[in-house]
Amino acid sequence: MKHRKQHRKHWMHYKMRDQIRFKIGKEEKNIQEKWIEIPEGTEHIQMMIEMPEEFRYMAFLFLEDPKKEIRFQKLLGYGQQNPGIGKSTKDTTIGGVPGEIYPGTWKIGIGIFTEYVAQKLGEQTGEIVLTVSDRKDVVSDPIGGECWGENGLHVSEKSYRWENVFCPESGWYKGDFHTHTRLSDGKETIGHASERAEESGLDFYVPTEHNLMHTGWCKTSLCVLPGIEVTTDKGHMNLFGITEMPEKILEIVKHNGEEVIDTYMDQTIAQAKQKGWIRSINHPFLTIWKWQFENTDLRDINCMEIINDPTYPDGPGSNDMAIRFLDQVWNEGIRVFGVGGSDSHNLEDEFYEGASLPSAVGDPATWVFCDGLSPKNLMNAVRQGHLCVTRFCKIEPKIKVDGQNCLPGDEITAKKCEITYRAEILGLTEEPEAFLVMNGNYVELPVSSSENGKYQVETHLILENTSWQWIRLEVRTKKKEFLGYVNPVFRGKKEPERTTFGEIKGETEGLTDD
Repeated sequence: MKHRKQHRKHWMHYKMRDQIRFKIGKEEKNIQEKWIEIPEGTEHIQMMIEMPEEFRYMAFLFLEDPKKEIRFQKLLGYGQQNPGIGKSTKDTTIGGVPGEIYPGTWKIGIGIFTEYVAQKLGEQTGEIVLTVSDRKDVVSDPIGGECWGENGLHVSEKSYRWENVFCPESGWYKGDFHTHTRLSDGKETIGHASERAEESGLDFYVPTEHNLMHTGWCKTSLCVLPGIEVTTDKGHMNLFGITEMPEKILEIVKHNGEEVIDTYMDQTIAQAKQKGWIRSINHPFLTIWKWQFENTDLRDINCMEIINDPTYPDGPGSNDMAIRFLDQVWNEGIRVFGVGGSDSHNLEDEFYEGASLPSAVGDPATWVFCDGLSPKNLMNAVRQGHLCVTRFCKIEPKIKVDGQNCLPGDEITAKKCEITYRAEILGLTEEPEAFLVMNGNYVELPVSSSENGKYQVETHLILENTSWQWIRLEVRTKKKEFLGYVNPVFRGKKEPERTTFGEIKGETEGLTDD
């Protein structure tokens, strides 16, 4: 009883305590904003959130300080809902920027995650109730490690070291370019997500939350690259290596479902291009999340997911469509490289209905050839297309052009040249099928095995002097299930006749909206 009295007494010694209510429903505004006064001397902002269980994942919370900087953003999803901002990463929830709590008027708001409202809420309406105080308590999902953020949602070059070398050796590094944690609609903490990635043998990890960005990360051996998944009702796009929150994110959330969203997406792509962030279209043909920005100029895009969460029920078919589509992009002379992403939202032992395997981080894996693993080198290698995508195996291409080593993504400059294309496939227990894909045409290659369990392919070819040629490798099981994709090497130039997503989709055999 004495303890309870002391606890109650502690709760009563706050300088500030406000209760704020927000309405959730399909007819409510996508962005709702209110204001609170933070008194002088406040060192901590604590938020206690009450909402019906069925309203989880329906909205994200954000706070803007008197200097107009966003100091906190997080989806109200999995786990405990008592976030906070303090002076250190230990008392600041993921998505927050620790530091001085400035006195004055703070904006507090919610952004509706329209996708979830449309899918799951139906005609229901309800309230999210926030109790905001200066009471210092244990916060949910603390960053606990390094803070990347500075002055709001900006990645500090002092705190995030782009040239930090995680491994000095040149070679193929394994990672995942599409992941989720409790910052948005994932179920994993950043700590457990990191552990899963390390156990899966990953070297790098890119957290890509829905319209939200991480402001720091826990201690890990992984090279963690800041990212974001720009999420709209017309499609999703990942940005890798971001240095700040994209300017139009709140406008995208506010106007989702309106025609103006096309303009905001174009502006976001333009900003990302100007900043040097990598632009990647996610799951372009996956059911309700397919890419519907028909006028997207693919010359402004770096990458596209050819394999996204292969354990999802509609995954295999939509992934094969993405592979066929990307071949057409290359046939137009546009260099967009294929990447993979697990898009894992689940706990490690959770399966989608009908799936034989869990949705796991690192499935698929994207392999990047780096001259030493660092965030900077990783970004440069992705831009150059030094990429392979695999399931259950590792592929090591060994390409020689006139005796000189060549990597996927490289341009061949010789007018007439001899190519030796070898690849080792490691980690499989059954012999796969392998195909050399030349300008979209498939040629099956013989596969040999060695005593140590490696499978090998090798072919020799001579490229004549033509205007545009590209060659890639694809590996599948005997049942035609995807195992591996090695990005093309290419030669020459071609002026594309079709440059937009919609134009090329229309020219791609078998790709329809049905």
